[in-house]
Amino acid sequence: MATMLAGGVAHADLPGGMTVTFDRLLIHEDGGDLAPPTNEAEATWQYFNYAHCKCAVANRDSDTYPEKSFAWELKPVAGTGEPVNVPAEIWTGAECDDDTLRPMNCVKLTYATISSLATLQQNNIATVEINLFDLMTPEPDATSGCEMRTQTATTWLIADGDQNGSPDYFASRSIETDTLAPPIPTSFTAAGAENAIDITWSLPEGDTTDIFAYQALCATAEGEAAVIENRPSPRYVTARDLCDVTSDIEIKPVGIDTGDLGDGGTNAALATGLANLESEYLCGETTASTATNLRITGLQNGTSYQVVLVAVDKFGNARGTFFTSLLTPTPATDFWEDLHDQGSEVEGGFCLMAETYGDDNFLTRTLRAFRDDTLADSAFGRWLTGVYYATLGKLGSGVHGSLPLRIVAGILLAPLVVLALGWHYLTLPGLLALLALVVIARRNRRRILGTRMVQAAATTVVLLLALAPGVAHADDGGGYDPYWNDPGNGSTQFAEDERWVKWHVGVRVGPYTPEIDDQLGGMAPGPYKQMFGGYSIVPMLDIDRILWRGFGQLGIGGNIGFMSKKERAWLDGSDPADPDRPRAMGDENKFRLIPLALSAVYRFSYLDDVYGIPIVPYVKAGLAYYIWWVDAPNGDFAYTCKSGTGPSCDKNTAAGASLGFQGSIGLAIRAERIDKGAANSMHESGIEHAGFYAELSMAKVNGFGDSSKLSVGDTTWFAGVDFEF
Repeated sequence: MATMLAGGVAHADLPGGMTVTFDRLLIHEDGGDLAPPTNEAEATWQYFNYAHCKCAVANRDSDTYPEKSFAWELKPVAGTGEPVNVPAEIWTGAECDDDTLRPMNCVKLTYATISSLATLQQNNIATVEINLFDLMTPEPDATSGCEMRTQTATTWLIADGDQNGSPDYFASRSIETDTLAPPIPTSFTAAGAENAIDITWSLPEGDTTDIFAYQALCATAEGEAAVIENRPSPRYVTARDLCDVTSDIEIKPVGIDTGDLGDGGTNAALATGLANLESEYLCGETTASTATNLRITGLQNGTSYQVVLVAVDKFGNARGTFFTSLLTPTPATDFWEDLHDQGSEVEGGFCLMAETYGDDNFLTRTLRAFRDDTLADSAFGRWLTGVYYATLGKLGSGVHGSLPLRIVAGILLAPLVVLALGWHYLTLPGLLALLALVVIARRNRRRILGTRMVQAAATTVVLLLALAPGVAHADDGGGYDPYWNDPGNGSTQFAEDERWVKWHVGVRVGPYTPEIDDQLGGMAPGPYKQMFGGYSIVPMLDIDRILWRGFGQLGIGGNIGFMSKKERAWLDGSDPADPDRPRAMGDENKFRLIPLALSAVYRFSYLDDVYGIPIVPYVKAGLAYYIWWVDAPNGDFAYTCKSGTGPSCDKNTAAGASLGFQGSIGLAIRAERIDKGAANSMHESGIEHAGFYAELSMAKVNGFGDSSKLSVGDTTWFAGVDFEF
């Protein structure tokens, strides 16, 4: 409320030192009695808007419509003397404390006067009820029109304290009001999509910060409201809904670019429900004020719809447009469906627990009971379930059909399984109590062990001090002495020691095309290339831990990357052999890939370490585990039906992972040799080497030839920058 209301300052105290403050704002929220708003900011915004102003005019003399007015509670602050027995007037407008401007800018509310300030002080409170129109349109000549504008509207209490015929006491309180509708977007494009309509636009000209949300309303060509689930509530307020007064919210017709698809004909006349912005016609929304797209989902394929789009501000004012073309949702074929239509046997959507421990045994059934009976009872538990299926659950396809991997996964998952079973049988409080007991027992054991270790350490220190004079420091010597150890170079003296290099980190990019099409006999072009085209530039992060440094560097490393391709899906029923195969203009599907690998790495750093030749050939080889998924046009995982039809069928979900191997050979250049000053600065910060590297990479990631695993490897090249420290 602090941003909505602002207090005023009186020019002078009344005789006796009494002052008056505007204390609490009261409104008829949802048609009830005067009371402070329950949600101060939102309720106040939704009250001081165009619709309420219009209803206040239409119902000024009505006793049956309460939301025409609001009120201030006035609180007196007693002074040191006797209160003055004079009346006070209530005004609305700007600068009403100026005798010259008051007649031009302000309106005296004859129905809201205070008969005696002395009586106000005696009662300690007074409520002044004001018509909304008088607050939001305070011009003296205003009669019935609610002007569309934003303003800080002020209510004034004015009194003639010394009773000399000229007002000398002014108290005020301001509140934000808004009767101006937000701007509407321009340059619309719309198309029918699968069970949906997709609308895009350009941001409107004008003050786009005034936009709070966009809402869509849909009707069939016959004027009936679209049947959808999860219908949004209206964020706009209309005078028709408030007080059954004809609304004059602007809804302009606009032509749209529908491309070659989705145009179901000409919209001859706007349905009455759409023209009145009736809430049962709402079919979609976005609350992003800078949005340039809205996808209306849950519609019926083959049914033509009239569509209205309205821009709404936070006060509930709205401005709309309706499309002169009917829009028809049209079925589409996404990549996952097209892949299987062309003969693929790839499966996805496995559960890691079921794949590891078996699908129908006591342990798996108990874990499912834990999910359905224990976790499902709380919001936190349901969140944990969602996190599992979004992360670990996707790894099930990696162990599918592989006994060794099931054994490894079973061992790694054992702690989580024990935790889940404990939670299920002991309840969460019981499990926490058990863990607390374990922690206390371990602490007691550590305390005893710690005492013994201190005694042993003290003995060791005494022995070392006794032997210290006989210990000599030996210089390692030998090897290439780099330029930064040369006293003649003018730099700080510090020695490079290759033994300090423990980590190698690199960031590389390269073109990548997963070998999905190769699984279908090498047809050219295959489903992937048909849908998404050629390669993507994929970023990869390499992290290697150096374990041995002798004749080069030997270690283990891992890498992770990310790839994403998106394209419009195919029009349902289109022919894969058609070189001009039509796409569904309103439907976009996406392929996502997260490549993971664990490798052994050997870096032949001997040439630089000993002879100062700054090149490091290297090789890598190891296991690869690539997580992948396909997003359908509706944003969910794509799927095909193994049996049955519709959303309730036995699904083959487009989310999984493939196991395989990968190897690479490459060359790194330690480029710090180029700039001695930069090298010295790097060494002072702990970086031993920095440079560039490039490699040839081959990845065979297809479940070791399993036809049910998506083949997502590739033979390609990468280049990037790397660091050693």
